[in-house]
Amino acid sequence: MTSTPHILVVEDESHLAIGIKFNLEQEGLSVRVVGDGQAAIEAVASSDPPIDLVVLDIMLPGMSGYAVCEAIRNEGNTLPIVMLTARTLVEDRIRGFDAGADVYLQKPFDLDELLSVVRSLLSRRGRRSPPDDTQELFRFGSNTVNFNTWEAQHGEKPVRLTNLEMKLLKYLVDHEGSVISRRELLERVWGMAHANATRTVDTFIFNLRKSFEDDPSTPVHFLSVRGRGYRFIARPE
Repeated sequence: MTSTPHILVVEDESHLAIGIKFNLEQEGLSVRVVGDGQAAIEAVASSDPPIDLVVLDIMLPGMSGYAVCEAIRNEGNTLPIVMLTARTLVEDRIRGFDAGADVYLQKPFDLDELLSVVRSLLSRRGRRSPPDDTQELFRFGSNTVNFNTWEAQHGEKPVRLTNLEMKLLKYLVDHEGSVISRRELLERVWGMAHANATRTVDTFIFNLRKSFEDDPSTPVHFLSVRGRGYRFIARPE
């Protein structure tokens, strides 16, 4: 029997928290609400049953949502994080993704969109049993990735990737051999159509190298093409 997904809502404005909680519960989800960052970090670390997804406001008392997200990721936790914010600048979205957010929704957001995002992220996280169709099993070097179950291994070691890291890997694999610019990756993977120059993509590529390259300082799969972007090679000569 499948357990009910457990959602943590981190929002200090009680009317918003109550509304989000009510609508998530109408989707059949178990929801816990906290009003500050420290309580959120403690909930993620100690909750039983474990938290499956976090809906995280950025403007929180004492500790920003950015700091909360970074703290969760620094513990090696890859659970999905949906950031909510009234901030509109592209730089704020970039900062959210750099902190480790999977999805960034701007207030006032459409409730149906939030529910759709939550369902999608939970569905990806819940794929754990191997499907009958294994065509999504991809191997390169000593690595194996299953894009159906969103599980990966480097040799015999399991690799834990966030949803965004897995999405980036899938895009690179789908365009193997092609040089892909940072702007294209920001548009296609992050959904940022008008992003300026940013180190976000470089940070995520570095994380993939740490996860999958035998020697991250001398990559053979995730290659930099100076002045142009990146190229993924599955089987180097």
